[in-house]
Amino acid sequence: MYRQIILLVFGVLSILSVAAQGSVEKLFQSMPDDLLWLDQTQRRDLFAYFTDKKVDSIGNNLNGYCKLVDYNETAKHLSINTSQKGNMELQILGNESVQFVGVIFTVCAPACHSSIHFYSFDWKPIDMQFPVLAASDFCKDGLSEDDRSAANRLLTPLFVRYSFQGGTNDIIASCSAESFLAETDFKQLKPLLKSDKIIISYQDGLWKLQK
Repeated sequence: MYRQIILLVFGVLSILSVAAQGSVEKLFQSMPDDLLWLDQTQRRDLFAYFTDKKVDSIGNNLNGYCKLVDYNETAKHLSINTSQKGNMELQILGNESVQFVGVIFTVCAPACHSSIHFYSFDWKPIDMQFPVLAASDFCKDGLSEDDRSAANRLLTPLFVRYSFQGGTNDIIASCSAESFLAETDFKQLKPLLKSDKIIISYQDGLWKLQK
């Protein structure tokens, strides 16, 4: 109940802020510098180049390059490659009464692993108790003790990539095991998986795994 009250307060503030922010682009432009290594000029140039389709990337403050790969105001979604191995996604989530910003940072080396964070529209962090996934979430039900032990061994450490489904409150969690396991190990693991993807949905003020 306390968490839902906090979310409602953030939601009211966010609705007021939406009018000021107005768009995913403006949220991106106001994102704190410690979340993205681009100054205001670089951010404006990145959008200008994306619109003109003349240049597909721009230098960042870490001597690398950023590329805007998806921008959709209707779906309230934006995706940027922050390097050859990194990506950042931003999306507006929630409903008419409660809205907030989700940001996913992903690094692939080669297995992809993500972290996800939530903010109000003025970039105040929100603690939403997002589910922490375990190997068992990707495994079939009713496995034998030996199979369950093998699956846990092969999925340790567990690398999970998150991605938004634009225009929805769903987040796809993808198991990255195939990209780092040896071929023989993945052949052993594959029959033990019920799926390599899990959908996590925001419903009634909570994040819930879809079974």
